[in-house]
Amino acid sequence: MFVRALLFCVALVAAAATIAFPATTSQEDDASNAYSMCWPGAVRQFQLTLPMLPVKREILLQAPVWPPQPVAEKDGPALKRYLEEHCPKPPVPRGVLRVGLALGILGVGGFVLYWLSPYWQVLRHGLLRLRPGSGDQPDLADAVFRLANDAGVTVHGVWLNPDDYASNAVAFGHWRRRHIELASGMAKRFDDPGTFEVIVRHELGHIRHRDLDTTQGVTALWRAFIVLLAVAFCFAVSGDAGDGTYLLRLSFYLALLACLLYAARNVFLQSRELHADAFAVRGDAPLGGRGEERRRSLDTFFVDLASGRDGNGLPFGTHPALQRRRAALRHPALAGELRPWEAALTGCVALLAVNLLLGDSFDIMLTGLRLGLLEADTLRPVYTWLALPLLLPAGAVLGSGIRHTVAAYGGAREGRAVMRGLTLLALGLYAGLCAGCALHPSQTYGDRSVQLRSMWWSPVTDSLGLGLALTAALSVLALALFALACDAVCGPRVASWWAGAYGVLVTAAWFPTALPGGSTLYVRGVVIGVALFCGVLWALSRHRTGNTPAPVPLVPWEPVTRTEAPSVTGLRLLLAHAVTAAAAAGAFLVAARLLVETPDTPLVLVTASCLVCYVAVLVGAAAAPHDAEFRRRFRYAVVCLAVSTGTALLKASEDGALPGVEPGLLLGAVAAGVALAGRISASAIYTFRHRHSTGTAPPAAAPSDATAQPHSAGPRGKPGHRRQRTPGQHR
Repeated sequence: MFVRALLFCVALVAAAATIAFPATTSQEDDASNAYSMCWPGAVRQFQLTLPMLPVKREILLQAPVWPPQPVAEKDGPALKRYLEEHCPKPPVPRGVLRVGLALGILGVGGFVLYWLSPYWQVLRHGLLRLRPGSGDQPDLADAVFRLANDAGVTVHGVWLNPDDYASNAVAFGHWRRRHIELASGMAKRFDDPGTFEVIVRHELGHIRHRDLDTTQGVTALWRAFIVLLAVAFCFAVSGDAGDGTYLLRLSFYLALLACLLYAARNVFLQSRELHADAFAVRGDAPLGGRGEERRRSLDTFFVDLASGRDGNGLPFGTHPALQRRRAALRHPALAGELRPWEAALTGCVALLAVNLLLGDSFDIMLTGLRLGLLEADTLRPVYTWLALPLLLPAGAVLGSGIRHTVAAYGGAREGRAVMRGLTLLALGLYAGLCAGCALHPSQTYGDRSVQLRSMWWSPVTDSLGLGLALTAALSVLALALFALACDAVCGPRVASWWAGAYGVLVTAAWFPTALPGGSTLYVRGVVIGVALFCGVLWALSRHRTGNTPAPVPLVPWEPVTRTEAPSVTGLRLLLAHAVTAAAAAGAFLVAARLLVETPDTPLVLVTASCLVCYVAVLVGAAAAPHDAEFRRRFRYAVVCLAVSTGTALLKASEDGALPGVEPGLLLGAVAAGVALAGRISASAIYTFRHRHSTGTAPPAAAPSDATAQPHSAGPRGKPGHRRQRTPGQHR
């Protein structure tokens, strides 16, 4: 939890520092340009006043474009006076002051927003303070304080939201001042002590696990960064910026980074909700049976929520889908599972922030040179060690997350389930690395050539696509082998710590030039040796007997119906299949080309990757278990195709291939036709797979027991017989 928050904070600090260097005024740029144009000629004129050989004087007179020769140390004071007399005064370097100001706004602003967040919560919702023993019926405050005392959690205040009639509670506050907000609908839940208890204990779990402090702090820092970004944007469009065009373009990339961080924060909050659920149903030591009662009460509450909420949820919502919450309630190991979205966001945030830092590494080195922290002979084109503060926490997140994923899928005893989950993680990480590597907003660091030569796969291949694929696949494989070995020989808590430490080593090996001199071979040797040893240990331990974790039965909110059947048949259906097959073949050829050739621009990489993702997600839609999942996956496929089409239009406009609007409209119409054909083709395959399913409405959802297994809907071969599984179910 804290490592992931550290990754968010480091990315925000890197982005804030990136704003500071190009944020110069037009007056500073004019003075710097005037001095830069003046001093070579002034130095040459000064050299002509010094006694020298006639040959050297003739060279200086005939080749004025040559750089001036070094002036002797004894003539340094005279040269300084000569430049002050004949050239405008150079601007004072203020890069350090701007960086300090940006970081000060980020840090101080984040702290102020964090400290004022509970007061803003009270004012915004008009909360009313509840005190125990006030005579209110029911005495909600007394019940909350009693539950907090039983759970060992300190609560400083209980508040009532009179305008919210839902059965809900919210934890808010700051360090050492935590509060619980109750919606007015909780008064009705007071008559159901079991449900009231688990709802309040869920919020107490956020306080106990310090989720409240971490998420509130990261959110406050993110909001302060948004304010800083808005100031930079206004400065860029005001006309007073020295390089307003680049600063405006940089603001766009930083806004994209802010959106990615917001999505990553929400995905992180989903996992914390699952941990809070686990705390809510945890049984007390003297009352061991209470845990089962709490689990049943919370499961019943989830069933009630299912009637008013969509069971699928959004990938970047603050709360997980209800199906996933019920699954984690039965199988607690799912709470720490690393999902493909999380791996993709982690890789994208890390590499995008790395690109930002490496792009400004020359300015950072010059600043270090002025401050006396660096020597002139240590300067290089790109300082790759700046990538380490971002890669190391990203590696710890991937390592510990993959360890939890291995545990959630049954460890070494469930090889097929583990491989399926790890393959999805590798694909997600690859997509995130591609997106993060494709975004390079810097002026100095625009061609990515230094980055390609800096990464570990550069001696093996110069292909960007193949290199990133190797990075994702081998990293996930090494971390999975280590997690499988740790799961066999260590306890859960120790295994997570060791997996995070090994993840730090794996990601440090991505940029070998960032490591201290002479340590690259040792780091690579440790990473490869540990992975091989863990692979052998896993192979020996996978045949041990043990209790395999029970499958997680989920009740889909919709039946497997035939509502997604295509409305076309005959030749039109064959045409849709042909168009979809042609798109799949094109995506396959594009993927094969990416593995052997490096794209000329990042837009080509994004276009090709999104086209491949479109076909992959479309295949997943055809393999969906029920209608709601089919529609959700198809929406993702359409988004991938839209992004691919948009980047293709941008690339064509940059190359001048689209002089008018008509070619762009034609390309958009072709993409719409491909999407329509894909919908028809995927729905036809989906319907064929579920041709024996029933179209009747499902029975009302009911809380299920932890040991309950899914039952067949009827005899084999008759309508309704199919063992339904949803994406959260593991064998």
